[in-house]
Amino acid sequence: MPLHRYVPVHSPCKLCGDGFEHAATAGAASLAECPRCGQPVQRAAAESVHALKLSARSTVSRAKDAGFALLKRTSDGHFEKQ
Repeated sequence: MPLHRYVPVHSPCKLCGDGFEHAATAGAASLAECPRCGQPVQRAAAESVHALKLSARSTVSRAKDAGFALLKRTSDGHFEKQ
């Protein structure tokens, strides 16, 4: 179920504050009023998510320099350090 953020149309509510989140089924109509206080609400725009991108490609030598143990699978299915 998607989670939607709703904010009061007028000044912040004493019960709801700056808004609330509401889980609704896909395709359900937006809420017109707050389920707690009955004040009119509107759905807030979705906030963008910023993810950091790796600028350099990971390599075996970088992993070793960072202190990671590199493992190699043996013929019997176990792993051993390289």
